[in-house]
Amino acid sequence: MRWPWLATVVLAGGCATLTSGGAAVSVYRAPLDAKSSAALMPAGCRLLSEKAPVSLTELEMEGDKHPYRVQQNEAAAAGANVLLVRSRTIVDRRDYECAGASPITDCPPSSGAWYRVVFVSYACSADAIRSLQGQR
Repeated sequence: MRWPWLATVVLAGGCATLTSGGAAVSVYRAPLDAKSSAALMPAGCRLLSEKAPVSLTELEMEGDKHPYRVQQNEAAAAGANVLLVRSRTIVDRRDYECAGASPITDCPPSSGAWYRVVFVSYACSADAIRSLQGQR
């Protein structure tokens, strides 16, 4: 009789919500193969943490309004206000019915390309955040 309860706990854990602190963390993306994370950030940003690389699908990264909510919440809990998402394609789309120019959300049931992703958390000054916003 413990299995239904365990399944409920596991499913509930997979449905993390974006906290108010996590919502205050700005998300920026950069190529993983580019310069070091620190070289990509303006003066006034202090590195707090860099997570080990993970593999994510294109659908996981693009198919949700807040795909990085868990990482944003973790960054906020650590005192960060910026989350840098660095990624590199490791497997291109292989679904010939879904053109590369099409949003992956228009291609069910395809999960699209696979990416190697590193999450980097920073505490940035207001001036540094304005600089980042100007680069978007």
